[in-house]
Amino acid sequence: MKIGRNLNIVVIGVGKVGTGIVQAFAQSGFAVKGIDNSSQALQLAQQKIDGNLSWLVSKEKISQEEKATILERIQLSSDYDEIRSADVVIESVFEDLNIKKELFGKMDKLVESSDALLLSNTSSLSISEIASATKRPQQVAGMHFFNPVPIMKLVEVVQGIESSRKTVEQVKELAVKMGKVPIVSKDSPGFIVNRMLNALFVEAARIVEEGVGTIEDVDIGAKLGLGHPMGPFELADYLDGIPLLIHICQYMQAELGPRFRVPVWVKNYVRAGRTGRSSGKGFFEYNDSK
Repeated sequence: MKIGRNLNIVVIGVGKVGTGIVQAFAQSGFAVKGIDNSSQALQLAQQKIDGNLSWLVSKEKISQEEKATILERIQLSSDYDEIRSADVVIESVFEDLNIKKELFGKMDKLVESSDALLLSNTSSLSISEIASATKRPQQVAGMHFFNPVPIMKLVEVVQGIESSRKTVEQVKELAVKMGKVPIVSKDSPGFIVNRMLNALFVEAARIVEEGVGTIEDVDIGAKLGLGHPMGPFELADYLDGIPLLIHICQYMQAELGPRFRVPVWVKNYVRAGRTGRSSGKGFFEYNDSK
């Protein structure tokens, strides 16, 4: 299969990141379909993409005509039969191994092309185990995008035990055609970036737990001392990802050991409803929750 902009691209799951993946493909010249069984998610995805593109128009980054062309490349649907003719399917659903394996088994049965790539946007879970749900594990790999997808340049290409070298090279080429920069990771929990990021977060949480510094001190230290655009707590809030972060760290703790144990005080924040910016409060409080 030749990697070009005539490929039939399908993204399954149009939550925050899945919506960004759809937009990024369309902006880089690909026709793309977004599939989700939630009509609300599909409606929100349409609104989000339209809003993002309108902002680009207002900043004179793209023209009104370019916006219309990008939107014409996008098709949103709840019909899973749309993936039958896909050349590339990218899964972007909740970070749960059983859910992903069930979906990949379904994808494997539906996708008709023997050359099709079956890819996962997982940020931490085993590609090798996800691929085991299919009869073509050599064509399964990770294609991990970073949020906000249309802006962030990095893509992690994750090579499972059975992923072929050809598949890895094709995914890298696809990322480059999107204007992204690919890096390759072996199949290890958290891969490269989230392994570093989650280790930073857990250590930051321990610093607060031990009374070495406050949440505010840690974030200022990360920004002004390490040159990070956001501190670890501000970033977790921005991504609305505190529950997911705990979930991923628990998986990494089981696989890699106690260094990824999240302190109880962080879990208590979630139990109290402090889940991130969109809820109005996470590690910080917000008056402009959206």
